Amino acid sequence: MNSPATAGDQVETRDAALAALSAIVAGARRGLLIYSRELDPGLLDRADAVSLLRRFATAGGVTRVLLQDPAAPQRALAPLIGLAQRLPSAFEFRAIEEPVDQNYPAAYIVNDRDGWYFRPLGHRFDGETRIDGGARARQLRAHFEPVWERARACTEFRALGI
Repeated sequence: MNSPATAGDQVETRDAALAALSAIVAGARRGLLIYSRELDPGLLDRADAVSLLRRFATAGGVTRVLLQDPAAPQRALAPLIGLAQRLPSAFEFRAIEEPVDQNYPAAYIVNDRDGWYFRPLGHRFDGETRIDGGARARQLRAHFEPVWERARACTEFRALGI
């Protein structure tokens, strides 16, 4: 794996995306926000990414995930869903249903300490990351919150569907 992302790094490959994810998770205190189209196949379904998120969760971190298409990762048996079922207090999933939010093309991960990884086209790895980008991190968190409030809980991801 590449060294952790530094301020202003361009992300162009899957390995660089994993390095960015690693840096953002490592820099988080207690919270991660993930805005994703369908749980980022090729990134969030990799064993090393799931391991990063498991360590964060078991250390007391909470990850909130917004999905535009929650059915796709469920059909693909995304390993992050299984992890979330084992650690339900550490992961929350919501499905985006409002048309204005469904049309948002980007995807991002932002932590509670000014780190972020933003992809203008959510189905691709290329984008930009910073571990100390306070202004952009605040902007992404401000975008995330109202969408989170409008989204519905992904009850279909809960263990036993309850």
